[in-house]
Amino acid sequence: MKNDRATVLYLGIILIFTFGLGMLEAIFQTGLFYDILQKGFTALPVLTALVVRRITGGEKGSFKLSLKVWKNWKMWLFCAFLPAILIALGAWLYFAYSEDYSGVFELGKIIGNDMSIEISNPLVFAIVCIVISAVCIPVQLLELGEEIGWRGYLLWRQVEKYGAKKAVLINGFEWGLVHMPLIYLGFNYSSENPGAPWSNMALMMLVCMTLGIIFSYVTLKTKNCMYAAIMHGVVNVIGEIPVFCSISLKNGLLGPNPTGLLSMAFLIIVAIVLYIRLCKESKAS
Repeated sequence: MKNDRATVLYLGIILIFTFGLGMLEAIFQTGLFYDILQKGFTALPVLTALVVRRITGGEKGSFKLSLKVWKNWKMWLFCAFLPAILIALGAWLYFAYSEDYSGVFELGKIIGNDMSIEISNPLVFAIVCIVISAVCIPVQLLELGEEIGWRGYLLWRQVEKYGAKKAVLINGFEWGLVHMPLIYLGFNYSSENPGAPWSNMALMMLVCMTLGIIFSYVTLKTKNCMYAAIMHGVVNVIGEIPVFCSISLKNGLLGPNPTGLLSMAFLIIVAIVLYIRLCKESKAS
């Protein structure tokens, strides 16, 4: 009963906050509510989990978190490098299909100037991006804000109620649901995409379900949401690079960022494999 109450409170607070700010921005269109929503999005889950734990009297050690990731170095390698490799492969697939590749990395679009880098060797460029994203610890620690709430706190309550097979799907869907106001307002995708914003929202739900399965799997496997935060940080670093190597400089329904269907193809395959493995492990136990 306590877990049910905690789950309802957690989801209620987050949904009211995200959809409330989204509706206010849609009505008044000042940019203020969008800024609050975007900047507070990462911190909201962990703050909500702390509030809910205080209200429901949860245990202090209920977040399934340890920063000692070096104790399982194989899992660290898996989490730090696999997502980046899959995203690089997805970007290659998109550019091979679309011919949208520019051969230039528009770094200035990220840091706010006119700097650009000519990519003389795409493979070397990809390897450098993979390594940088793997060791970008500040971003990985930042993503603990989301991962403590969704995978460190909520997931385990859902596993207790629904079992692991259903819990990872429910968790991914609910995580995707709270992204919908941001996507509706133009985050992550081009507003010029066919069917936008609804097509963008549908794809983002697929992204969250896909990554949610992967993040939940490593969290359940290690009983530590820090590994999911590492993966999340890696995705957010390298996942922003492909669009700045494109001619269009726009993130469409197919790519080039891993929020497009072609660009996330390899992530989807891995998510399916891990989910099948999770089902077999759950059945065996």
